Amino acid sequence: MPTPTNQNCLLVIFGASGDLTKRKLIPALYALWRNGTLPESFAVVGIARSDYGDEAYRELLYDFNPSAYDEDASKWAEFSQRVHYLSADSTKAEAWPEIERRLCGLSQQYKTGDNVLFYLSLAPQFFEPVIRHIGQSGLVTEGRRYCSLTPERPWQRIVIEKPFGSDPGSAVKLNQVLAEVFDESAIYRIDHYLGKELVQNMMVLRFANSLFEPIWNQRYVDHVQITASETVGVEGRGSYYDSPAGGAMRDMVQSHLLQVLSIVAMEPPVSLAADDIRTEKIKIFKALRVPTASEVPEIAVRGQYGAGAVSGVSVPAYRDEDGVAADSQTDTFAAMKLKVDTWRWGSVPFYLRSGKAMAEKKTEIVVYLKPTPHVLFREQAQKLKANQILISIQPDEGIRLRFEGKVPGPGMQIKDVVMDFDYVKQWEASPPDGYATLLHDCIRGDQTLFKHRDEIECAWDAVQPVIDYWHNNPQDDLPNYNAGTWGPSASDIMMARDGRYWHNF
Repeated sequence: MPTPTNQNCLLVIFGASGDLTKRKLIPALYALWRNGTLPESFAVVGIARSDYGDEAYRELLYDFNPSAYDEDASKWAEFSQRVHYLSADSTKAEAWPEIERRLCGLSQQYKTGDNVLFYLSLAPQFFEPVIRHIGQSGLVTEGRRYCSLTPERPWQRIVIEKPFGSDPGSAVKLNQVLAEVFDESAIYRIDHYLGKELVQNMMVLRFANSLFEPIWNQRYVDHVQITASETVGVEGRGSYYDSPAGGAMRDMVQSHLLQVLSIVAMEPPVSLAADDIRTEKIKIFKALRVPTASEVPEIAVRGQYGAGAVSGVSVPAYRDEDGVAADSQTDTFAAMKLKVDTWRWGSVPFYLRSGKAMAEKKTEIVVYLKPTPHVLFREQAQKLKANQILISIQPDEGIRLRFEGKVPGPGMQIKDVVMDFDYVKQWEASPPDGYATLLHDCIRGDQTLFKHRDEIECAWDAVQPVIDYWHNNPQDDLPNYNAGTWGPSASDIMMARDGRYWHNF
């Protein structure tokens, strides 16, 4: 596999007037440019239906999030000259002659050659028509020359935002449509969680330290918890979140949390090449035990938040949000127990949960180790807690080991202690934004942190029985947790049945 390189290219963002572009993509590109990590010949063109010219669009980007750019206005002015805009409906065939003309002109102006990175920052119903128009336009060269100014073999890549389908069938169809236009090596199914520094640090933690790898198996690990909780509600996205593509199980568990699980559970790859890492992740996805309908009530819990308060601020009930049905069954909280049927993990349950309007914002992995086989400290046994390895992905990035220690003084008093690796303090740097990392990898041609089609399809297979069961069995006690709490009591009961508890603090 060729070594990823930072090649000149034109970045084309479809849906460029949306919040994602203004809030994440352009600030991430600006940060890369300020750090000198963008290629020398590089430009951005945003395409959307909104009627802007280049200068008006640049002002819109800056005014939306001025804190993302330097106080030195000259830096933004210099960078923004590389940002252009075209008002066009990319889902319509009649718009494409002008799109092709504009892209050809910009590639000549900035000497980017035929290298094009297409970014679909669109509503999912528009993915298929835009992909097909890209294929019909001739912009995907596959060996042909198009506005070529460089002797190197040109490339075209495509980045797909989530949601990637709304069920297994739609995910398979979208993969088929992509495969008609792009080779798998050119498809970048983005998941911003995989761009987070501490998620990537998981491989270093496991495979560079003999302290951890020997115990990373069912002999020593009791269970693993992966939590992604948010304090905010749907933030004006009620109509989307209450659609067939919404809900915590689809939006978070199927997408982000199963990706994190695959990195926690994967076997050591033969190298750090993208194909080798993805091979091991795919094995984990294929080993996920698909639940039966009869198992769902025991291994999955849904919730929906009612009115409450988060940090003293009142939060309305989900059903009172704009665009949400008064009798909505959409899950704003989802928890699920999964098994990975491999020799390493056969008896170890993985507990995943995610929710909105919860007590605390955090994303973390907690590995609970089994108790020692012989309890010497019987009098203190009721006080002893399981040893834990806690990987905090956000907001307090770091790795923490929790174990038992003796309190100084007479007698045998035991208390839990924590050994703390704080990412920011240790390196005197803040983790880079996930989108900056992932965009840079797209430009370099490194697929390590992006999903393979097999990962997508297996992830849907693992959660779809739960989604189907919930759809066929409406729950009459929704909403069943107050905003500002840790979710429905049924989630705690699910854990208690197994003699376990959630790590909430």
